[in-house]
Amino acid sequence: MRPLPIPLHTARDTYRLCISRIRDDGLQQRLAGLEDDVADAAADFDTAVRATILHTLDPAAFRPGTVEDHVELLKNYTQRMAKAAAPARPVYDELRTSPPRCPLCDHRDVTTLDHHLPKSIFALLAVAPTNLIPACSDCNKTKSDTAPGCAEEQTLHPYFDDLGDVQWLGAQVVEQTPAFLTFFVTTPPGWAGLLAARVRYHFDVFGLAALYGAQASTFIGGIQGSARRQHMLGGAAAVRDFLEDLACSWEEGATIGPNHWTPVALRALASSDWFCSEGCIAP
Repeated sequence: MRPLPIPLHTARDTYRLCISRIRDDGLQQRLAGLEDDVADAAADFDTAVRATILHTLDPAAFRPGTVEDHVELLKNYTQRMAKAAAPARPVYDELRTSPPRCPLCDHRDVTTLDHHLPKSIFALLAVAPTNLIPACSDCNKTKSDTAPGCAEEQTLHPYFDDLGDVQWLGAQVVEQTPAFLTFFVTTPPGWAGLLAARVRYHFDVFGLAALYGAQASTFIGGIQGSARRQHMLGGAAAVRDFLEDLACSWEEGATIGPNHWTPVALRALASSDWFCSEGCIAP
């Protein structure tokens, strides 16, 4: 849900690094013979993801001709890139440490790389940098080895999808004690139907409503004392001003945008007459 710059490393150069220390001359020559296939597969992937047609790609075109080569392509990632001290580990580390937070959920810390198209099905993309997205372990596990079955099921790709500064994340206060929030995707004016469907699908696949709701509940508990004191000083209006000021303060941070759950939660609380007058002072 957070855009990232396209990696500078190419699939060809990364692949060359991966196979550079193979001591078996026959194996290295065999894998070197797949270099053009890897580069072509990465180019086809980039074109398809930009056009939102990943679902049209034939997995057979992204597999080598033999099972043995398929196994070696997967080893390029697990043993020659992701493993400590592997020849392509510097590329892995650079990709993994590029964002401040997981771009898929915009909340948790990055701990791994997620294959946008699974390497088990699209082996020629196993070490293609544009297919490797820095992610938290939860998002990586949640997405699992799945590929889109239609355009609407193409989850957002941080290197190619930039939703801009328009707010699409909404929240609503549930008027009960203790108060909590439900999060959902809104459709800003000008959004095409496909984009809206993809954002909603991404939101559902990664379980962001539950994630943001749980975090917001803890957050509300943390600010309720301050809100209660504001209510004692100036009533509901003072609480609303306090919440709006907090929202602005969060958005002023360099890494927080209009669709981070925190300012969205604060503005939802500020717009709730019930929370500002009653919910904030409930025991």
